[in-house]
Amino acid sequence: MSRRPAPRTAWLGAAAILVVAALVALAAVLRGDFSETDGRILGTLALVLYAGGALFVGLSVVERGRAVVGWSLAGGAPICFLLALPAIWSVFDESDSDKLWEWAWSGVLALLAGLLLGSAMLLARTNGSQLLALATGTIAALATTLSIAAIWKGTESDVWLQAIAALWILAVLCFALVPVVDRFGRSGSASGERVLATLGDVELVATHAGSVDPNLAPGERLLLRRRA
Repeated sequence: MSRRPAPRTAWLGAAAILVVAALVALAAVLRGDFSETDGRILGTLALVLYAGGALFVGLSVVERGRAVVGWSLAGGAPICFLLALPAIWSVFDESDSDKLWEWAWSGVLALLAGLLLGSAMLLARTNGSQLLALATGTIAALATTLSIAAIWKGTESDVWLQAIAALWILAVLCFALVPVVDRFGRSGSASGERVLATLGDVELVATHAGSVDPNLAPGERLLLRRRA
């Protein structure tokens, strides 16, 4: 079984971004002021961390066999980055700043809905939790649609804003309940077994009844192979 370095690389990249952000903030504090450029640098680093996290969540979802959702999330991450970066740095005229931020927030919110769905799918392993993960994505998509419509139309209707807030609250609630439902679902089927592989008279079984604790070192994994 070969190692897959992508998750480790992602975490190292995220750690590097956090270190750079901390150094920029520390330099601003020691200098005695926090310039507009410092804020833009921190905003860019946060955007890289956000889009990069969504990208690797999408790739992980692809590995779990949900190609449509996974590739949509992985493809949406760089699009969100490209939409938000010009707004952070205001690379166009002042007259275009409002339009840039509308595109930026639209991309951020759309990616957030996909991120909630993808993360919920990674947490869900039982039938009940998988249905709840789909509900999370559906509600988040509705909330995103109403939010983007409000951004572009500039609506100030109390009913519209209340509907947006209620949908986002429900989406976050469903997301938070996914691991809880998954845990209870797996506890309820503790007696079930699944045969993952066979080799002669030997079976590799997934079960809740027993366990193997080989005290693996960091980075080590178990594998089943024929004796040389």
